[in-house]
Amino acid sequence: MFHSCLLSALMLIPSAAGQPAKEPPYQVPTPAGWAKETIALPPAFAPDMKWKGTEELRFSPGMFKADAADFFSYALLFWLPDDAEIDAKAMERELLAYYRGLAAAVLKGKKQKVDVKTFTLTITGDKQQPAKRPGGEPVAGYVGELKWTEPFATGNLQTIRLEIHGWLSAKHKHQCVFVCASPQPVTAAVWKTLRAIRAGCTC
Repeated sequence: MFHSCLLSALMLIPSAAGQPAKEPPYQVPTPAGWAKETIALPPAFAPDMKWKGTEELRFSPGMFKADAADFFSYALLFWLPDDAEIDAKAMERELLAYYRGLAAAVLKGKKQKVDVKTFTLTITGDKQQPAKRPGGEPVAGYVGELKWTEPFATGNLQTIRLEIHGWLSAKHKHQCVFVCASPQPVTAAVWKTLRAIRAGCTC
């Protein structure tokens, strides 16, 4: 699993304190062959993040295989308090802190250095977003472009496309930020799966 790979395979850092609920109020589909993980926010590898809550991950079979058609493709649900900032500016700040911390931690475990300050993330509104989610909740859509150093398999520069939906779970009084992430072309089959996971998320 994703966090287990950080801890076991790469022997990085301790997991974040706190245990996620056994039966969370949200549900995120797990396609056949995909793995899942749940960690507390902020993660131990990204202490600069201000978001607090839970991160739910679903990642592709080829997540850590550089030659796979679904390499580094995964979905993330950030389950946040209802007063969390989730506008484009806040997302840029939080997600950049997330990826900078992740790369630094992984590469440190490999005794490699990277200047994470060179990483950039731009997030803009998605004009093609749906007005509402399948469950009827109003949704704000964004598209992001992350330029960073992929630390797990290649150590090379990489550009990742982020498709982000944010909405309020009125029932549970939480903010939901769902991220589909992949460096693969937008026409690649994995994007269909990522979007299906997002559409099937309930909270």
